[in-house]
Amino acid sequence: MNPITVQEVSPPNIYKSKRDEETKKIIALKKKRRVATRTFSFLFENRDTVLNQINEMVFIENVQDQEEIKRLVRVYNDQVPARGELSVSMFIEFEDQQQMVREIPRLAGIEKSVYITFDGNEIKAKPEEGRSTEVLESTLQYLKFNFSKEDLSKFANAKNVYIETRKGDYSETVKLQADLLEDLKRELVA
Repeated sequence: MNPITVQEVSPPNIYKSKRDEETKKIIALKKKRRVATRTFSFLFENRDTVLNQINEMVFIENVQDQEEIKRLVRVYNDQVPARGELSVSMFIEFEDQQQMVREIPRLAGIEKSVYITFDGNEIKAKPEEGRSTEVLESTLQYLKFNFSKEDLSKFANAKNVYIETRKGDYSETVKLQADLLEDLKRELVA
């Protein structure tokens, strides 16, 4: 996928007039691109989801400075998947704050134990550096799954694809729905 350009970012006053419509579209898109286990949800990012994040940030913070917008575009472009790559935002979700406070320390390093599996193959996630420490875990992790040519060939024919975590009590698996899987197969080679 091509990186997002500064010209694609809407100024706050323009975005305001189309925000409701954009929000409806992005909610529908994210619903299709999100899968969840008991504790985690995984959003498969694409240009549209990332551009929406940038537009929302620029709007909410009323960013007018072009240098700041350029910086945001640079930072967020890291989430746009490249050819042969899937980019995933992993959310750690607990029903209540007390449970989160209690469980978060047990999840330190979870981002290093996430896999996509298909037909006896697996690809380990490469987490963004610096989002967690030994004692504190961010509830949002950015992951990349890099596919070799051989992986791409096998993935193109896969019917059952899962994303899973492998960490003690938090070993959880979810199957990717067929329509999402077909989108990802196309996007990996685009």
